[in-house]
Parts: sequence; structure tokens; C-alpha cells
Amino acid sequence: MKKIVITGGVGSGKSKVLSILKEKCNCKVVRADDVAKELMKPGKQCYLDIIDAFPEYDLLEDEGGPFDKTKLSQLVFANPDARAKINSIVHPAVKEYILEDVKSEEETGQYDYYFLETALAIEEKYNELFDETWYIYTDTDERKRRLMTDRGYSIKKVDDILASQLSDEEFRRFATRVIDNNGTSEELLHKIDILFPVSENRFRWTSVF
Repeated sequence: MKKIVITGGVGSGKSKVLSILKEKCNCKVVRADDVAKELMKPGKQCYLDIIDAFPEYDLLEDEGGPFDKTKLSQLVFANPDARAKINSIVHPAVKEYILEDVKSEEETGQYDYYFLETALAIEEKYNELFDETWYIYTDTDERKRRLMTDRGYSIKKVDDILASQLSDEEFRRFATRVIDNNGTSEELLHKIDILFPVSENRFRWTSVF
């Protein structure tokens, strides 16, 4: 089973690439953000640890309920110290889950490829643990447009998010492959088609959640 980590800044189109990959090969797809959300649900250890770490903040939708996404997002992207504290709780737990899942899939031998999507491939050193690192590149102006148009983010929120992520130069320095996603969906599809011969298109995939 070949292990490939898909990375890039927010708004670069990583999820679009994954949706294409699902159609191209016998693979398992895991999104680190989805794992984090699962591990931050009420009652899970990450949930309890974050509440203990920020007793002065009201971060929940209601008492004993899930985190309020808006409140948590505002804290994370506006406060570097808070972001670092939350990351120190969540990221190790996510990494432990993913590495255990990789080991399990390697033992079963069900899939030819294991794709992990994460913007933190370099920071969390997944690039050293996976066989390849694919960097999805989209220029900053296009990413801003997508985030503001498609997700309704304010320019301040976009700038805060972009400032918290690696530069294009850093992503490229660690990538084994760069996929340019500044063009159309058809152009992106063609680029990924080249990576997978027709004989590999077995149309069998799963997602972790």
C-alpha cells in the first residue's frame, strides 16, 4: 500500500483532488480535519482537555454540548498562544489515530493507496512518514476569492488563516510532487489522470468517516 499525504494551504483545492482520486484508484481517503472533529466530540479526551485548558472561555454551544465552531475558530485564528495550546492537545491525538489506522490497513492489504489530506503535513512531519507528499498549489488571490465567495469568510478571517499557514516556498521545499490547481476542473482532472493508468482504475475506495 502506497501512502501519500495531500497538502496545501486552505482554499487550494485539496478536497477536490481527493474527490478525483476516489475515482481513479483502489484507495482509502482520510482527512485529518475529520479525524480532529471526531476526537473533539463531547466526552472524547481532546474535548475534555480543551475545556480544562480554557476555563475562562465559553467555547460550547450549550452546557455539555459540542464546541461552538464560530467561537473556537475566532479563538484559534486570532490568538497565537491559544492556537498553539489547542494544537498541542489535538494534533498528537490525530497523528496517533492516523498512524494506527495506516498500520491496520497495511496489515489487511485491502487498498493500493492511502491518501491523507492535511494542511499540516510538514509541521506534523507526515512527509517523513509517508511515501510521497503532494502539494496542491493555488495562488493566494484565487484562494482568497474561493474562501470569500464559496465559504463566506471575511477578509480578516481569510488573512488570519493564511498568516497561520506555511508559505508556498516552504510547501514546495518538502513536496515530492506539485499539482497546480489554478486552472479549470477539467485541467485538474487531466493532471491527475496522468498519474494513474487506466489499469489502476478499480473504482473502490472508502473514507474514514
